[in-house]
Amino acid sequence: MSDKNNGNFALLACFIALGASAIIALITYLLPLAGVDVAGSVLNVLQIILQIAMFVGIVFGAFAFASRRGLVTKILLFAFIAIFAVAIVLGIINVAR
Repeated sequence: MSDKNNGNFALLACFIALGASAIIALITYLLPLAGVDVAGSVLNVLQIILQIAMFVGIVFGAFAFASRRGLVTKILLFAFIAIFAVAIVLGIINVAR
């Protein structure tokens, strides 16, 4: 069995994305509950970074899964990525809210 495609990079990317998402979620959602005021524009930027970090983590994890499966799974992966990316971009430019 070859260790050529064991997914270590994908797992590392997922771990880093989860860590970044947790820190941003702490700042965005939990600090206001403790009475810390987070400015509006800073909050919007953090939301965008949170979405992108989650996107990266999900994509790398899904890619690690799909790389071990058949062609249909890979096609579905790229379709899901495209839909998710378009949704994030539309949310950033305030079209889909």
